[in-house]
Amino acid sequence: MVPIKKTSRQILAKAAVKVGGADMLASRLQVTAQVLKLYLEGDREIPDSLLLRAIDIIIEDLPQPPPPNPRDPSRPQS
Repeated sequence: MVPIKKTSRQILAKAAVKVGGADMLASRLQVTAQVLKLYLEGDREIPDSLLLRAIDIIIEDLPQPPPPNPRDPSRPQS
């Protein structure tokens, strides 16, 4: 099992790669580069709100599933 702190740091690191580096991520998350470094190194706990914003950055370009077809016969009728 991967500890939550490690997973949170991995999420921040992945978001940093996606936006072009730690400085760019710090700017997007509206924190200083020094504070982001503390989060990435595990020296400071990552606030939930910041972690959720990093997740949003990671998933913002993922393909969206198509909307359900209302005429689909396999869909339950209401």
